Amino acid sequence: MQKFLQKIKISDIHPNIIGAFWMLCSVLFFLTSYGTVKFAGTTLPSIQIVFCRSFFQMLVVLPFMMRVGFKKMKTKNVKNYFFRLTFGITNIILSFYAFTKLDFAISTALTYTRPLFTIVLAAIFFRESVGFKRGIATIIGFMGIIIVLNPGPLGLTTAELAALTSSFFIAVTHIFIQKLSRTENHVAMIMWFGIAAFLVTMYPAIRVWEPMTARMVFVTFIIAASATAAQYSVIRAYQVAKATVVSPLEYLQIPLSALVGFMFFSESPTIRFAIGSLIIISASFYILRQRVGD
Repeated sequence: MQKFLQKIKISDIHPNIIGAFWMLCSVLFFLTSYGTVKFAGTTLPSIQIVFCRSFFQMLVVLPFMMRVGFKKMKTKNVKNYFFRLTFGITNIILSFYAFTKLDFAISTALTYTRPLFTIVLAAIFFRESVGFKRGIATIIGFMGIIIVLNPGPLGLTTAELAALTSSFFIAVTHIFIQKLSRTENHVAMIMWFGIAAFLVTMYPAIRVWEPMTARMVFVTFIIAASATAAQYSVIRAYQVAKATVVSPLEYLQIPLSALVGFMFFSESPTIRFAIGSLIIISASFYILRQRVGD
């Protein structure tokens, strides 16, 4: 068996298989990160978790930054960096709040409504032709959101609004990440995000600070390490494989999050969640395939 494995070379493996492996890794890392956020949220304010996550992210990325050189952090794209950091930090603050307040599976499902908002943004800000089919798919996707959330007479809760707004900001952030990725070093981009988020959340985190045990310090480190590993895995997946191959694998997080919620947080997925999530996944996947094909 060992001799057989030694004969297998990475270069012999199809790039799409390697990309799928990286994307599956990202799914597991994201589930670990978000699941740990929900666990930490039972004792710590969400803004404190964001602050600690940002601090540990800098520590995790620092060795890699030293390896590529701090000169890579120099940039002429100040404007794009400003918007990427502003929208990105707002996204993480809102998403962490949502994960600490909502069911784990619902928070995850709403995270993956990003393609729906991307279509709207592309039509408004970039005058992109949406087309009839993608327009219908977007409307159907938003219907799936309504089914998942099942708003009552008073409308959506603060946490639900935070989750949806977070997804909108993710869509905006990805636009600027794509622009920066053409010229900027990926390690530097992650490092800048950690630094900016650390500075922005420092004061509000101190205002609501709760004492942390050694166990909770370790928990917040796991959040940062797994989130950083997830981001890196996604980048590697799209670098080596076709988007049409690896993108659908991201949506494994939704059913797996339902399993995690059931096993660790005593959450019971409803039929509405299953139907709404299926609609969101189908609409988002269709939109992604259409955009790649354009």
